[in-house]
Amino acid sequence: MHRPSRQTMLLTFFLLPLCGSLVACAPEAATLERQPETTATTDTDVDTSAHDPVSVARHYFQRLEAGDFDQAYNMWAPTSSTHEGGPDLFEKSMLAYQAFDGEATGDTRTEGAAGTLFAEVSIRVSGTRRGEPFSHEGTMTLKRCNDVPGCSKQARHWRIQTIDLERE
Repeated sequence: MHRPSRQTMLLTFFLLPLCGSLVACAPEAATLERQPETTATTDTDVDTSAHDPVSVARHYFQRLEAGDFDQAYNMWAPTSSTHEGGPDLFEKSMLAYQAFDGEATGDTRTEGAAGTLFAEVSIRVSGTRRGEPFSHEGTMTLKRCNDVPGCSKQARHWRIQTIDLERE
């Protein structure tokens, strides 16, 4: 895996919330109305996607588009800068987006290192932010513990580590 440039890191920090923005969320809205989830996520659902990083990326975008920021936030690795910012900052950062579409595109590359697996999923995000259209392609890097002794079931679930976007 490569080390992202400073510009990419800044795009990641400032555009990270873009990767799961709201559909029809006005920037002047003071509070967000969350739609109740129609189906509960079970351990079986999580276990199935634990082996498929593309499914995790798709689920992340679906959670954001549904306004389920708690579940989307919980998909981030505890060591990620997004997770360290806290759920309130994560949710507030979504208010600037009036329209959003995120998708996994192309192949996934998986590597292992010291008992940890990393997967890079190609993604594309587009929509409207503060009245301006945007479109970006990049990668979502996920990580999980490899199936090694001492690795808990929870640690074997894919978690988002970073999202790196380039402007088109």
